[in-house]
Amino acid sequence: MNQVWQNFKKPIRNGLKYAKALVKGYPFHYANRQNPDAADQYLHKWIESITPIPDRGTSEIRANRIWNLRLAAQRIHCLHISPQKIFSFSDRIGVPTEANGFREAPVFVRGQVLTDVGGGLCLIATNVFNTFLYAGCEILERHCHSIDAYGESRFYELGQDAAVANGYKDLIVRNHSQIPLQLRCKVLENEGKVESSLWGAAPKPWQIRVESQILKQLHPPNPQYLSGWIVETSRYSKNELEPSSTWQRNYEAVSHYQPCVKS
Repeated sequence: MNQVWQNFKKPIRNGLKYAKALVKGYPFHYANRQNPDAADQYLHKWIESITPIPDRGTSEIRANRIWNLRLAAQRIHCLHISPQKIFSFSDRIGVPTEANGFREAPVFVRGQVLTDVGGGLCLIATNVFNTFLYAGCEILERHCHSIDAYGESRFYELGQDAAVANGYKDLIVRNHSQIPLQLRCKVLENEGKVESSLWGAAPKPWQIRVESQILKQLHPPNPQYLSGWIVETSRYSKNELEPSSTWQRNYEAVSHYQPCVKS
């Protein structure tokens, strides 16, 4: 009976997710065109984000992680995002299954580090989230990881990561400017990092400042555990074209990371 439920659970989640997006109008506004030849239309770099790739696990696990990262990067590289259009990570990457080309790599599931098909996609999601966050794009949906499994060696700043899980956790942002944008993403395996950048047909019209503050440390139950955290992240923007403009907060989120066993 449990296996039968597992077989039906993902399609049900996907259906509910699509219905929720349908109500909000998202599916009708997704960015849906990649054009590597249009780079000369986007001459203004708005922002660039660099995320290190963790060097953990067996050689097979590390190879599978890199494979998944490359596959995901290919599916969003040179994505054109017109004004008012939406970027959905899940919509662009697709369902993380073996049939869709993905392999098993580390994932965080209910406070544990496990392996599953599509492992590593959260690193890409975190990287492009930072690009969109610091570019000033409208954040419609974002989720933090359930745990801070890497501790001080984490590949993200607390409060500025993005977790994805097919069917119920997505990263969705909107280009709410009047400027066409292009997202570029690549995996530099020899340098051990992922890079993404956002380029505009015109300069970025605002300045951006992002602040993350730890509100509380969640102390672990014993020394075998890593601490958890409650972190508040705020983003402020100021109109670049108006010298008299002041900083305005236009995004805030509270991230909860539970204590977890050291990996």
